[in-house]
Amino acid sequence: MTRKQKKVVVTGAEGFIGHHLARYLKKKGYWVRGVDIEKPRFSPMSDFDEFKLLDLRDPKKALRAMEGMEWVFALAAQNGSIEFTTTVKAMIMKDNTLINVNTAEAAKQAGVKRIFFSSSACVYPLNLQGKKPTPLKESHAYPPDPDSEYGWEKLYAERLYKAYEEDHDLEVRIARFFNIYGPECLIDTLRSKAPMALTRKVVEAKDGDEVKIWGDGKAVRSFLYIDDCVEGILKLMKSKINEPVNLGTKDHLSINDLVDIIAKIEGKKIKKKHQLNKVQGVRNRICDFSRAKKLLNWERKVTPEEGMKVINTFVRKELGLPHAE
Repeated sequence: MTRKQKKVVVTGAEGFIGHHLARYLKKKGYWVRGVDIEKPRFSPMSDFDEFKLLDLRDPKKALRAMEGMEWVFALAAQNGSIEFTTTVKAMIMKDNTLINVNTAEAAKQAGVKRIFFSSSACVYPLNLQGKKPTPLKESHAYPPDPDSEYGWEKLYAERLYKAYEEDHDLEVRIARFFNIYGPECLIDTLRSKAPMALTRKVVEAKDGDEVKIWGDGKAVRSFLYIDDCVEGILKLMKSKINEPVNLGTKDHLSINDLVDIIAKIEGKKIKKKHQLNKVQGVRNRICDFSRAKKLLNWERKVTPEEGMKVINTFVRKELGLPHAE
């Protein structure tokens, strides 16, 4: 380690965003410790300067994770698809609360200077995400009324970290993520996100086949590619901004739009079979990222079409299939 390298730890480094972030930080010259309960599936150990298998639900192990670190990127969490976050509520709230309480306290005890917390657009009130699209600003989080326990837990964790900032002089940076996607993500489990799950469905379908879509496909989301996300995280972490910042895009796509993009990449005509009895979440989750654009000089570079081409290539590789023509 050179004298100028800042020592940082990424918790949840086995996860999708976590391992991409760790790799990005190491390339930027940081000394990176990865922490998780499992070794990364998609990252070699060379993506880290050090990797520790630690369960942050245990306060002693959380302290081991933080020791000697200047910055903490707190991404460890139970997370997954909309099916996962709406059916495994108690475990999500219990585990994530333990992880964040232990991370905050351990960071204080270890003398960490600054901590990044990965929050979510799920913190925003249900009434602003109905049929009439409302670009969600950071100030809209209050008065609170998230649509899920996952959203409530994220909002509580934001307040937890801010309390540690006020009482213990721990500098806190908070980003609210809007539907992060990209390669090197699970494609075959309950934790697979919509862009990956839908890509797999279309890839495995034959031309003219039906593809099952949860809900009526009209739910609208902002999708942010992983490379743009990790760039935004570092910009925020290096800044003096100690208020929550949305990391999302101006690309507001319905699920039907997303399926059409995937089918075009695949060169297939598919029939959408809408499963109206399935969970589809809020109607519109629209990102206002003007704070990030103004204060961080940040906005997405990768378009949905560009990003989904990468996803298509990755899914086909995972399934042992050749690239789409």
